[in-house]
Amino acid sequence: MVRQVIGLAATLSILAASAVSVSAANDIRSVNSAALGISRNHPWSEAVQINDPFEGNFIGVFDRNYFYDRLLNTNSRIEVQSLWSPQSVRFLLITSDRNCRTGSIRYGIPTNLGCSVVTNSRNLTQLYVKLNDQVYQVSGQNSQFPISNELAQALQTAPEGNVSIRLVTENGETVNTEIGQGTVAAWRTVYTPQTRASAE
Repeated sequence: MVRQVIGLAATLSILAASAVSVSAANDIRSVNSAALGISRNHPWSEAVQINDPFEGNFIGVFDRNYFYDRLLNTNSRIEVQSLWSPQSVRFLLITSDRNCRTGSIRYGIPTNLGCSVVTNSRNLTQLYVKLNDQVYQVSGQNSQFPISNELAQALQTAPEGNVSIRLVTENGETVNTEIGQGTVAAWRTVYTPQTRASAE
């Protein structure tokens, strides 16, 4: 059974590099940026206090997964980064593939003129989250999706282990991936009613 969760998603900016420190007040690490991007060094898969100059202060969890798959008839390295916050989740879907050029044929073998790595990000418009036998469908824009009360409760009570998700790009490409068990455990902190209420 697929449930559709409807809501408007606010656009969040990709921001400057993060700095991590430990907050003695609540024993949770502090991150000074909500930005996603290549070469980010966030504390992945753990609940953190995010203090962002543009987005404000909130509890969230960063997740990252990468794998190799075919996308648009090309073998690509696919990296999925996400930031799960009390009111929304934002994704960055990065694909990288090698573009190799061949030159003349010498001794029956084409010569290699060199390879370059082409990296692209994709805009996501649909998110599917599978929890137990329930599939939640969320529409979003600019790779950001709202978290309804119903979905927040389901995330907060998700069983231990990895959670399967499906991402759909604006071009109709489908990427199946997983959210790691560390992030799933951190959802228990991010999606408490108290945390969601303080982020409104």
